[in-house]
Order: sequence, then C-alpha cells, then structure tokens
Amino acid sequence: MNEHNPITIRIDEMVKVWNTNVEPHHTLIRWMLKPEDHRMYEGFCRLEASPHGKLNNLFVFFYTPFTSVKTYSHDLIENWLREYDDPKQKQLLEKAGIKTAWECSAFRQAVEEKNYTACNKLLPEMIQSYRNWIGQPEVPFVFSLLPKHMNSVQQFEQWLQQWMEQIKEPGMQLLVFDHVDGNFWGKVFEQYTGYTVTLKHDLRMQDAIRQIATAGAATDPYAFFRKCMFEMGEAASKKNKAGVFEWGEKAIESGKKTGDTNLLATAYISYAGMLFNFKDHERINALLDTGIRLCKQEIARGNESIKPMLLQYYTYKGADCQIQKERKEALEWFMKAGEEAVAYNFAGQAVSAYYKAWIFADYKSWQEEKLQAARQALQLSSQLTIEEIQASEYPFMAYDYVQHKRSTEDELAVTVNNKMTAAYGDDWQKTVEELKQNYTRKKIRQANEGEIAVH
Repeated sequence: MNEHNPITIRIDEMVKVWNTNVEPHHTLIRWMLKPEDHRMYEGFCRLEASPHGKLNNLFVFFYTPFTSVKTYSHDLIENWLREYDDPKQKQLLEKAGIKTAWECSAFRQAVEEKNYTACNKLLPEMIQSYRNWIGQPEVPFVFSLLPKHMNSVQQFEQWLQQWMEQIKEPGMQLLVFDHVDGNFWGKVFEQYTGYTVTLKHDLRMQDAIRQIATAGAATDPYAFFRKCMFEMGEAASKKNKAGVFEWGEKAIESGKKTGDTNLLATAYISYAGMLFNFKDHERINALLDTGIRLCKQEIARGNESIKPMLLQYYTYKGADCQIQKERKEALEWFMKAGEEAVAYNFAGQAVSAYYKAWIFADYKSWQEEKLQAARQALQLSSQLTIEEIQASEYPFMAYDYVQHKRSTEDELAVTVNNKMTAAYGDDWQKTVEELKQNYTRKKIRQANEGEIAVH
C-alpha cells in the first residue's frame, strides 16, 4: 500500500485516533463522521478485518441489513455462518494455519429454528467461541457493522441498548457508524458513558479527492478537466465570480479538446450549476440550453450513456425557473424530467424527478399538482426493487398518497401499500414517520432556499 496515497494517510490517522481513545473496557464504539465519509469508515473496517490491519484487534465486518430489533442478532449470526462456509474463506483460514473445523452447531440450530431470543444471547457466545477457535481467546475482538439499509433508526438504537445489557466476556467491542449532524445513537452512548467511546476526526475528504483526481493534470487532458472542476468549485465557494468564469470556460475548452461529448456536457452543466450562487440567469440559461442541444444530438446518434445527463439538465432548468419565481415553468421541467426518465426506462431517476415536483408542489400548496406527481411516481411501483424503494424518496410519496386516499377501493393505494409492506413490514407507516423526522427537515429547508433540483 502506498504510504503517500491520500486515502492511506487518512486511514493511518484513523488508526492513531483509535489507539489514543479506545480502551479494553469499551464495549460500544462509534466513528462519528460526516455522512459522506461512510466510505472511509468502510475502508477502515475492511482493512482491519484483513491480514493487513494495523490495530492489535480481531476485526470482523458485516453489511447485514437491519430489519428489526427482534431479528438482527439472528441475521448477523446467519451472515457470519454464511461467510464461514464460503470455500474461499476456508482457504484463507487454512493459509493462516487454522485447519480444524469451528464447532458452531448451536448457532446453526438457533438460526435454522429462527429462535430470535436465543440468538440475542448466542451472539456474544459466538464471538468468544470464534476467539477460542482461532487460538486468541483474550485478543480484543471488534464486531464492526455498516448495515446496507436500515428500516428503523429507533429499533437499531434499541438493539444497541440490548447489546450493552448482555453478559459478555472481556474484550468484546461493537463498532458502528454515526453521523456528526445526526447523533443517532447518542442516547445509548450517554447512558453507558463508562463503557462507550465516540471517535471523531476531520478526514478532509475534499482535499483527498482533489489530490487523487488532479494528479498528472499537466499532461493528461482528463486530469486537467478535473482540475478545472475543482478550481471552479473553489472559486464558487469563495464567491469569486471571475474565477468561476475563468475555470468554467477552461473546462468547456478542455471538454472540446478531449472529443468526449459526455465530458463536454458535464462541463456545461457544472459551470451553470456554479453560477446559481450568482443568479446569472442569462448565462445559466445559455449554458443549459447548449448542453440540452448537445445531449439530444448525441442521443439521436445512439449515445445512450448521455441520457441520465439530459434528465439532470431538465431539473437544473426547473431549479433556475424556481429561483426566478417562474413557478409553473419550474414544475413543468421537473415533471418533464420524470416523463423522459420513464420513457428511457429509468424508473429510479423518474421517482427522484417526480419527488422534486411533489415536494415543490407541496411547498406551494398546489394539491392537484402534488397528487399528480405522486401518482406518476407510484405507478412505477412494479418496476422498482425493494432495494430501490428503500434507497429512494418513494416511501415519502407512498405514505402521503395512502394517507390521502384512505380507501381500499383505490387500486394504486392498494398496490403501494403492498409494496411498502414488502419493503418495511406491516408497520411501514410508522417507519416512514421516523424517516420523515430525520430527512424531510432538510428537504423542506432546501425548498425554502430554492435548492431542491440542484442538490
């Protein structure tokens, strides 16, 4: 591993923070970082769970989705057994000199019988069994988690509480990720202050990304293009309009030189996006219109890869209209983005576009338009996987629509209810209420600031 790599440097910093703050008696640990830093948390856990880890701990790392407080210990044990049964994993263990089989019949039985209560008790026992099996019974063991998705923040907090109350051998530590602004697990950490520790560190990820992206900019036109993007962003953050103009024009020139139309389209839309801060609507419109023409020409030539970019242009047009208080036109652009996405079979992007229209109509108290946007999005239910629903804004519109209709005769409401039950269980409306508390404040604030389409 390159010691001068910006990512490696930051992981080394995380290791130092850990060594300085984590004590053997801490049974619950969290990295409290910016939401966008979850990749670094993931990288830290994956490295420490590999033979290249730098800490004197045994790490295991799981993405096991969290569905409920009742079933999570069961799901983790099941996930762990599946990992252990993987032939590749067994080969790695054999290379490390562990050739005997792990006695885990009690854990298998509890999983097969779906004995959730037993699984709660068995999870710490499984950790100790694993330590004994690999011949390191007293080495600190870190059970690190990053659930792929989480149905209920409240229930996950209950599960953490449950972990703290269980009887455990010394040296067992649970590691989770938390958001600086969210402080989602704060209650548990405050309740057990003697046994918990919160790790914080400014990872300066923008600097790291910039260093990686612009390496070799003097000779590589693509690296120079990325340099233009970063410099333009820097100028915009400093309210330096002349700097945005300078680097925006260079980005367009660089995009033309590469002959890469997708890159050129990115230059136009990025430049326009930076000018939103200055409300230079004439130039914004000229850049967006040029970019839309370019995208349409490319699509006509058979360039499918530029379709998502065209949809983004439509939402930028909507945002610009919104800022200029051309409200009906703004809504039309958001709806147009949704309709085009449907035509391209991009169901996920269509939901996102209709959500922008939905939240904008809601903000303006346009009930009929709001209902229309929701209906258009929810009619895509059959095209969306459970994972896509959980990762999108669909749940908010689903909740509102079902509440509004309150009728078993409305076919769409029935379809939506069934889809949400499949995604979140019978108690899905309560789950969405929790999600709304955590996330809609941000969306409402963005609507107030005229930001919904750009960010």
